[in-house]
Parts: sequence; structure tokens; C-alpha cells
Amino acid sequence: MDGIRDIRSMRRVQIAPLGYERDRVFLPATRLNADRLYLLAEPDTYTTVSYHETLRDDLESEGIEVEDHEVSLHDVYDVMGVTTTIAAKHADDEVLVNISSGTNVAAVGAAIACMTTHATAFSVEPESYGHDIHEAPLTRGVVDIGQLPDYPIESPTREQIAVMGYVRERDDRGYTVHKRDLIEFAEREELPFMTESPTENRQSKYRRLDAHVVDPLESKGYLDLRRAGRRTLVSLTGTGESVYRAFEHKLRYG
Repeated sequence: MDGIRDIRSMRRVQIAPLGYERDRVFLPATRLNADRLYLLAEPDTYTTVSYHETLRDDLESEGIEVEDHEVSLHDVYDVMGVTTTIAAKHADDEVLVNISSGTNVAAVGAAIACMTTHATAFSVEPESYGHDIHEAPLTRGVVDIGQLPDYPIESPTREQIAVMGYVRERDDRGYTVHKRDLIEFAEREELPFMTESPTENRQSKYRRLDAHVVDPLESKGYLDLRRAGRRTLVSLTGTGESVYRAFEHKLRYG
């Protein structure tokens, strides 16, 4: 973990999904001198098991600011979306993400979030494992804190996310979306793919929309296209909805 200790930034921020753990959250935060810790937890987590009740107080007694975020630790996109949003909020800080302290699904979501942001994932090896998770944490102690390798992945562009958000909003309100609507939205919002080389040619606008937004998103399964006469209807798929939630932070933080 020496590489992580050498990182310099304005603040040291940690993010930790909170499952049936305590030491795996508390000890990395204190040993790596976290200034702020974001706990990603299911609703009512602190009333479910006794050893979570004092965790916040113990962290704050060490001078660590603690902030809770309610998430579903069994929804990879929920964990991913909250993690990427927090990382974007702390773009100028050191952000470390603990992938050992929640569910397996949460670990995947948190790890993917690190691949798409500047955050660094780390894992924590415990000294021992417990048994009754309602009476005692799943693990005890910490033997080692190890940094995970970075495997960057491609996320949708800001323009693509903006269009996905527009389609999502229209879907939610019960409106049918046509490609023409997307062109008008792109012009109204001055999205670069439509405004950098302005043209009055309608077919050229459709080609740009397809090349920069529709075709890439459809090929990844994020958009669904259906023909209705001479028009093409556009809607967001279930996967597209999840991906939008995961990357919505780009609209706010760039």
C-alpha cells in the first residue's frame, strides 16, 4: 500500500460500502489518515447489527468526517453511480475506495467506478473471520491493505449521457421520442457534435446524430430503436437506464 501512502492531494477521501464489517472499514480509514469517509449503506444498516451503532462515533473520535449514503449493496449500478459521483465531487482530492467491506456485488460496482474515475481501489485482508454476522463482524483485524491494479474502461461521452437523460425524462413523462426530437435537443443544449460545424442540411444533422450518439449507444444496448412509418422511435433500455444512473455525474461535474 506504499504507493497509496505517497499520493498527495488536498484531502484524503475514502469510500466504503458497509456490509457486515467493522475493522475492514475503521482500520484502513485510521491507518491511511482519511480526512473524510463516505459510508455506502443499506437503509436501517445501523439498527440491524450492534457493532455498527458505534462505528460512526469511533471514526469521528479519530477526527474523520463521516457521511452516509443510502444505496442498494446488491445493485452494481447503484453502487457505481454513487461512487463515481463522490469521486467526481472530489476531483482534486485523493480518493480511495474500499472494495472489501460490502457485498460482492458492491465490490464489483465500486471497482468499476474506479476504472472510470481517478479513484483508486484497495482491498483489505482480515486477520480472522467471524461466524454469526449479527453478533460480530464478518472479519476481525487487518493484516494488509493492498492497492488494486487500474484497468480503465470507456464510459459514454458527456453528449451521449445528456441525450440518454433527455430520453429518460421523456420516457418517464410518457412522451414518444423521435430522432428529430434528439436533434432539436442537441441544438437547444448546444451539444458540440451538433454545433461545432453548424449546418442547415437536415440529412447532415441526422448523420451526425447517428454517428456521435445513436449508433454507439444502440450497439451497446443502451438505446432501443423502432420504426413507426417514416419515423424512428427512440427509447432507453433497462441497461441504458442503469448506465445513465452510473454516469449521470458527468452532467454535473464534467
